[in-house]
Amino acid sequence: MKPLRKERLQEAIKEELSKKLLEDMNDERLRLITITDVEISQDQKYLKVFFSTMPGQDAEQILSSLEKAKGYISGEISRTLRMRFAPEIKFEVDDSIERGVRMVRLLEDLEGKKDVDSNQSDGEDKK
Repeated sequence: MKPLRKERLQEAIKEELSKKLLEDMNDERLRLITITDVEISQDQKYLKVFFSTMPGQDAEQILSSLEKAKGYISGEISRTLRMRFAPEIKFEVDDSIERGVRMVRLLEDLEGKKDVDSNQSDGEDKK
């Protein structure tokens, strides 16, 4: 599969999957997740879906709900996008946003300590 075609297909799957989760699912928790990325294999038989949750939600329970619905989701995506195969889906929690927030906080803490150290050394220089 050509790289550009694969990227377009992945984007279409991401959009369709987000739409299905928002409109077709009975489980309210599935409506509050964000599909962050999808990766499809070259033969289009395997699909890896990355999702993130709202803070305070149990990602493992959501993952369990997604696993229960993946047959329906796979069939709907292949039917809607007219794919040759209904891909086997593997869901994975994407914690990159949480890691990014944690890194920003660490950097802010370091910057705050640097400012405190700088102010203390300025005070010592003025004595």
